[in-house]
Amino acid sequence: MKAILAVISVGLALTVWATAASAGTPLGPAMATLEQGDLSLGFEFAQETMTLSADGPCIESVSGSTDSYKQKFEIDDLESTMYFARLTYGLTDQWDVFLRLGAADAQDDLNLRGGTGLLTGTGAGTIAMDGSHGFAYGVGTRATFWNDGPWSIAGTAQATWFNPGDTSFNITRPATPDQSVLGEAQIDYLQTQFSLALVYQQDPWGVWIGPFAQLIDGDLDLDADFVVSGSTLGNISCAGDIEEESVIGLHAGAALAVAPGLAGWVEAQYTPDSWLFGLGAVIRPK
Repeated sequence: MKAILAVISVGLALTVWATAASAGTPLGPAMATLEQGDLSLGFEFAQETMTLSADGPCIESVSGSTDSYKQKFEIDDLESTMYFARLTYGLTDQWDVFLRLGAADAQDDLNLRGGTGLLTGTGAGTIAMDGSHGFAYGVGTRATFWNDGPWSIAGTAQATWFNPGDTSFNITRPATPDQSVLGEAQIDYLQTQFSLALVYQQDPWGVWIGPFAQLIDGDLDLDADFVVSGSTLGNISCAGDIEEESVIGLHAGAALAVAPGLAGWVEAQYTPDSWLFGLGAVIRPK
């Protein structure tokens, strides 16, 4: 009984924390719950906040001359709201695979570090990005490795691609208001996660908690014009690589069967650089 209460308490605590500061893509219920050959349809909503870094070359072509340099970027507090539909198929009673399709946006502060070109020369320290919802999709698999009565150990592996919309920006230095850098910035990234969970299932509800690893790899593209007194004198383009080393975090959640063939769930994820709060519903038509 104490072990059950401990799992529930930690799961609820993480959920409350995540709502206050909303890591990753929703993992959803930890256990494989379908029978072989069964299908389920799920709907997922999540909010995440994470910090990433990028660096890469910038090329400036201004008034007939071309220069290149390396630019560092910090993507601070990347906030994303995501919506997915998820189709799951039971390969066996203990193993399923799934496909998710949806959309996600991106809002963050893009901080420029170092560099000697026009981007920093115009006094830019931060570019506020506000990308609209763009296409996101993913694949994954989930399996139950061991169970004994209400207790189980399960794992999930998934990969999700995000492509939020572009962000327009205008950089103008107060000392030279006639000079500005006008352009667009875009990020896209692949997020891969591997998780394990200890599950306690007592129909109609269940709770889970466990560690997960998260890897992020992507691209930052920036293209802008250098404008003086309304005339375009040149172009700046940057291509940065977004990378995050494997990060270990903690995830927890709870699920409740609210009717035959219908269940709802809530989860939280945490790493040192990210938070996520997610919820969803699963329909198992017969």
